[in-house]
Amino acid sequence: MLWIALYLPQLPLQALPGSHTGLEAALPVAVTEQHMLLGANRAAHALGVRAGQSVATALSLLPQLVVFPRDRPREAALVERLALALAALTPHLSLIPDGVLLEVQSTLRLFGGIHALLHRAQALARTSGVQVRTGCAPTPGAAWLFATSGLARRHALQARSSAQQLDRLPVASLARLLPPSLHQSELLQALGIRTFGALRALPRAGLQRRLGVDLGRALDRCYGDAPDPRPWFVPPEHFLARRELLQRADEAAVLMAAVEALLPALRGWLQLRWQAVTVLALRLRHEHGREPCPDTRLRLQLSAPSRDIAQLALLWRERLQRHVLAAPVYELALELEAAVPHGGTPGELLPGPGRQDGEHAALLDRLTARLGSDHVRRWVPRADHRPEHAQRVRSVGEPPPAPFATTAPAPTAPRPLWLLPLPLPLASDALGRPRHGGPLRVCSRAERIEAGWFDGALVRRDYHVAEGPDHRLRWIYREHPGDASSGGWFLHGWFG
Repeated sequence: MLWIALYLPQLPLQALPGSHTGLEAALPVAVTEQHMLLGANRAAHALGVRAGQSVATALSLLPQLVVFPRDRPREAALVERLALALAALTPHLSLIPDGVLLEVQSTLRLFGGIHALLHRAQALARTSGVQVRTGCAPTPGAAWLFATSGLARRHALQARSSAQQLDRLPVASLARLLPPSLHQSELLQALGIRTFGALRALPRAGLQRRLGVDLGRALDRCYGDAPDPRPWFVPPEHFLARRELLQRADEAAVLMAAVEALLPALRGWLQLRWQAVTVLALRLRHEHGREPCPDTRLRLQLSAPSRDIAQLALLWRERLQRHVLAAPVYELALELEAAVPHGGTPGELLPGPGRQDGEHAALLDRLTARLGSDHVRRWVPRADHRPEHAQRVRSVGEPPPAPFATTAPAPTAPRPLWLLPLPLPLASDALGRPRHGGPLRVCSRAERIEAGWFDGALVRRDYHVAEGPDHRLRWIYREHPGDASSGGWFLHGWFG
C-alpha cells in the first residue's frame, strides 16, 4: 500500500471566520487555546508574535494584536471539505484532526504515478483555500510523520527507504502519534534517546516495562511491522458547503471565485455517493445596512444529471453575471437540493448519440442560466394523434410530465418539421385536385387520423405529402367524406 498525508499547519488560523483574518491579512491576528497561542498570521509573525507564547506575552509585544479563540467545528468542516475535494483522487480517505490521509496504491496508474498524484493533491488543496504539507510512505503513520516533520525529504515509496527516514526522526515527533501521557518524548530525551532509530534499538521487553506497550505498538505500525487499520471517511448524507469571503463582494467575479473553491468538494461528494446533480442552490448572505437584507437564494436546475464541475462553474458564472445583488455579500453557501443515482459513464472511442445528448443538455443549461428558465422553452409530446395537439410548449424550468403508457404503434408516415398555426384552405381545380402556387402532385398514400372524440373536437382527416411547382414538400389533408367540410383541401405543414 502507499499513503499520502496532507497536513494543514495553519488550520486554526485558516478556519477563522470573518473578512479581516487569514495568513495574508494586514491586520495582525492570532488564534488561542487555553491562554496559549496556536498560530499567528504573517503580519503578527513579522512583529515578534510566535506560536507557543502566552496571550499576555503576545499582547505585551503587540498590543494591537487581534486574538480569536480556536474554533474546532470550523476546523473540522474545513478538513471535511478538503477530504471531499481529494475524493477525486481516491475513494479511500481517512480524516485526522488537522489533516487527511489518502490510500493511493490503486490509483497510481490512473493518474500517472505518485508525483502526478502529489501535484494534483496540492492543486486541489490550493483551490479549496488551504495550505498543506505532504508526506508519502507505505504506512499511514509514516506518511503523517513525514508530512509534519521538518525533513527535506518527506516522500518514501519503499518500506526500506521509509524505515531509514523514520530512523532519523527525533523522538519529539512521537507527539504526532500519541497523546502526551503516552509518548513521553521528554523522558526519552532525558535518557539520551534522540531518534526513532535509537529508540527501536532498545530491548523491547524493557521498553514496555518502563514506558508501556502503546509506544512500541505505535512504532510497529509506522514501520509496517503491525497492521494500522484506519476508519474510512464517509461523506455526509446532505451536501452543504459554506465559505466566508475575504472582503464584502458586490461583483460576480469575486462570488465566482468562492463558488469555484466549493465545487471540488461537491464533485467528491457526488463520486463517493454515486450521485449526479439535478438541482443546485446558492445562498448569498448580505451585509445589513440600515435595514436587514434577506438572504438571496439562486437555483440551478439542470436538464440532465451532471458531475462535471467545469460545466457547473460555467452555468454559475452565467447566472451570477446577470443577477443584480441587493447588497454586498459576505458569505455564500452551496447546497445540493436534488440528485439522482449515477453509476458513471463508460468511455467511448468515437462520438456517439450519448455524447450528442450531453452536448445538447449542456447548451440548454447554459441558455437557461443566461436567459432564465422562463425564456427558454421546449416541445413536450402529448398522447394525442391530432397534429395540432400532439405537443405543446413548456418552460424548461417546469418538471417533465409523467410518461404515458400506450400500446399504439408509433406513426410510420413522415411528419413535417413546421406546422402552420392554423390549417390554410387550398384551392382546387375542376377535378378536385389541390393547388398552391400551381397544381400540387400528391406523393404519398393517405394517412388517416381520427381523434378528438373524447374532448368534443373530433377530426377525421386523410393526410398526404404533396410537391408543388417550386419542388417544396407540403403536408396537406382533406376532411373525411361525410363531414361538413368534406372535399376541401388544407395545407397544414412544411417539410424542411
